[in-house]
Amino acid sequence: MGKKASSTIKAGSNIQVKEGVCVPEFPEICCAGWTGMVVEVRGKKVSERTYILEWDDATEQKMPDVYKTQCEEQGLFFKMACLPGDALILTDA
Repeated sequence: MGKKASSTIKAGSNIQVKEGVCVPEFPEICCAGWTGMVVEVRGKKVSERTYILEWDDATEQKMPDVYKTQCEEQGLFFKMACLPGDALILTDA
């Protein structure tokens, strides 16, 4: 079962994206259920923190091709993302 407290998420934490969350750069792409690892935490206050994520292989396999294409067209690395803590669930894995 996942934990919801974003204050416990740190670099190296395994996470899952909550239901209803979309990719900030592409709001038409839902990333709910995507999983990965936090590689960096930015921001001092918990309420203002953002988390740099690296998606795992399972998530990369299920990403829509349109997402990968849009990232490449805009010079973004599709294997990574930046999301706020309230969009994430800490997983036990």
